[in-house]
Amino acid sequence: MDWLQFAVQWLHVFGGVFWFGSVLYVDFILIPGLQTLAPGKAREAGAAVGARAEKVILPVASLTIVLGVIRGTVFGPIKNLDDLGTTYGITWLVALVAAIATLYWGLRVIVPAVDKLNAVPDSEATHADGTMSPRLAAIIDDIKRKVGLELIGFFIIFTCMILMRFGL
Repeated sequence: MDWLQFAVQWLHVFGGVFWFGSVLYVDFILIPGLQTLAPGKAREAGAAVGARAEKVILPVASLTIVLGVIRGTVFGPIKNLDDLGTTYGITWLVALVAAIATLYWGLRVIVPAVDKLNAVPDSEATHADGTMSPRLAAIIDDIKRKVGLELIGFFIIFTCMILMRFGL
């Protein structure tokens, strides 16, 4: 057994599970859970989680992509540009482009949307009775749409991973 290849494959799969799992957790558990809290508490918790997530998910996602490139080239069937024309090569390339696009979407679309949320002053985030302002609600709805669209990238990546497992 090639232990380096094993380690690259293991770390690549672990990173992919971590990255995709983090997005699923945020989309289906964290955001809906935060919406049950008072707006001030939700913003405080969301800011703390978001700050930590940026420090962890970006390196994990980047490493996962790099390891996927290594897995497909150094330890895989893609040895030259002609190999990208094979069924496997096309699937691998689609997965790579989707992974880079998904990471880019997170960095250039979702992170700024969350920054916009965090920039809303407390005085404009809620009404006097503590209910959420329409401005804050609109920003949250925008973030929910954007993180939902991110799932399309993961669907493409995940599908390609399964196809490549079977040599397609």
